[in-house]
Amino acid sequence: MEMRAKHIMREGVFVRPETAVKDVAHKIISTGLPGLPVINDTMEVMGIVTEFNVLGAMREGFDLEAITATRIMTTDPITADIATSANDLIQMMLLNNFTLIPIVANNKYVGVVSRHIIMDTMLSPFYANFTARERKGPFVCK
Repeated sequence: MEMRAKHIMREGVFVRPETAVKDVAHKIISTGLPGLPVINDTMEVMGIVTEFNVLGAMREGFDLEAITATRIMTTDPITADIATSANDLIQMMLLNNFTLIPIVANNKYVGVVSRHIIMDTMLSPFYANFTARERKGPFVCK
């Protein structure tokens, strides 16, 4: 079975449009991801806030406690379906210089895949476990 987004995506990692940029920055740091999708109440992807967006806001002197994710996010992000192959995700990242891609099912956000996640998965000695059976929850290396 070919590795797909649903096998490797990280679930439950996002911010809301009204999240203060300072909180977004802390979440980016704590998750180790290069950015986070901005998700509305109906689980649609509105945008992405990356480390670069946060750094730009810092450089401009914005009050990171007063401005929200919607102020600095990149709008209309490209997403990928849960059935997208790892090779197609890599191609999307390379062609567009993306650091992460929100993953959707039926146009609703379900997870995110970053360059680091793909590299970590493909280099893992447990690589075969990622696609050995249908995913029922987060993958854990033991």
